[in-house]
Amino acid sequence: MRRTIGFRAHDLGTFTSLSDLAKFAASFQKPTVIHLALHKVLKGKERPVEEYDSSYVQEIHDTLAREGVSLSMIGSYFNPIHPDPEIRQAQINRYIINLKYTKQFGCRIVGTETGSHNPDITYDMATYEPENFDLCLKTIDQLVNAAETYDALACIEPVSHHHTISTVERALKVSETFKSEHFGFIYDPVNLVPYTGIPESDGSVRERPSDEAQERFFRSAFDAWGSRIKTIHIKDYRLNPVDGTKIGNLMAGTGVINWKLFFRLMDEYRIQVPMSMENIQVPLLAEELKTLLSY
Repeated sequence: MRRTIGFRAHDLGTFTSLSDLAKFAASFQKPTVIHLALHKVLKGKERPVEEYDSSYVQEIHDTLAREGVSLSMIGSYFNPIHPDPEIRQAQINRYIINLKYTKQFGCRIVGTETGSHNPDITYDMATYEPENFDLCLKTIDQLVNAAETYDALACIEPVSHHHTISTVERALKVSETFKSEHFGFIYDPVNLVPYTGIPESDGSVRERPSDEAQERFFRSAFDAWGSRIKTIHIKDYRLNPVDGTKIGNLMAGTGVINWKLFFRLMDEYRIQVPMSMENIQVPLLAEELKTLLSY
């Protein structure tokens, strides 16, 4: 199946203009797609989300399009269970503004992770209490209702360990709650790897997990909610040799994930969605992109 692999824009650097970003992204691949979080790529030069209008967003689209660049996803990440209800609602409102302008962006997908009980989204055991899961569902409900209004896609990204939706099973509960065609998932397989790594069938964890263990892990997500995956993030991880915990911010090809196996399973499940490389090392990008596209 054809692969659509692009980049997370702010991994390419920060830029003085969108035109400069577009030209740089296109230098690796044209046409290409990017995951755009405007405030991370045009630091201090972007318009606040609250001040967006149709003409401004259309100009973003047109500037990128002139270089053959389109959006795979609009990043509007926030803490959906922020303990301060006023701050939480303000963040929800900003997310909804992005949903409102998806037609002008030329991309229906707006994404967020699912936060934690701590305002800064660090680890807090209270994150996993039922009331916080319920609060997350209430927030997602607002996002999905807005996505239905604007014919957009509200998507969440499950993340292991310290986020509200931290496992395949928790994500499945969310999937079963929201049947709307305007809801979906961002699947980052590395983000869902447990902090102690992918277990083998006997529960042990190897420095490099076997293909059998990786396949079982990938299939768990594909079987649970694979049909609702709208975009995929590509990066890598390895285990810290000192304490065995996950180092999960590596460029694809520099860790232990078998991406050839992952893509084969994508084909088996007929998942054909745009993908974004993350944690890019720019000097290695062209060669790794070539490798991924060969699988």
